[in-house]
Amino acid sequence: MRLIIGGSHQGKTLYTLKKHGISSENTADSFHSAENKAVFCDFQQAVQIALSSGEDPEQLTEALLRVNPEVIIICDEVGCGVVPVDKKERIWRETVGRLCCRLAERAESVERIFCGIPMKLK
Repeated sequence: MRLIIGGSHQGKTLYTLKKHGISSENTADSFHSAENKAVFCDFQQAVQIALSSGEDPEQLTEALLRVNPEVIIICDEVGCGVVPVDKKERIWRETVGRLCCRLAERAESVERIFCGIPMKLK
C-alpha cells in the first residue's frame, strides 16, 4: 500500500495516475469500490460517509487492505487550520488523522503533494 497526502486540489490524483501509469477508470472513491481498483481517491470523504452511516472506518480500512494490499490511497490533509466547532466534524477530522497515521506507518511509501510537486516522506 502507498499513501499520497496533500491539501485539496493540489494535484494528488493526477500525479498518482501519471507516476504509476494508471487510467482514471482504475480509481475508486469508496471503501467497497476500492476493493479491486489500483487507486482509492478521497479517502477522507469515504471516512466521513462511513461515520455518518454508522460504519467503522477503521474496520473498513482493514478489510480493504486485506483484499487489496497494493492499493494507493489518496487523502486530503484535514487536520490543519481551525478546530471545527461541530462535534461530528471534529470526530471526522480526528478519525482521518489517526487512520492516516496508521496507514503511513504500514505504507511502503508516503508522499505529500504540494502544488503538484511530490515530496517523499517515506
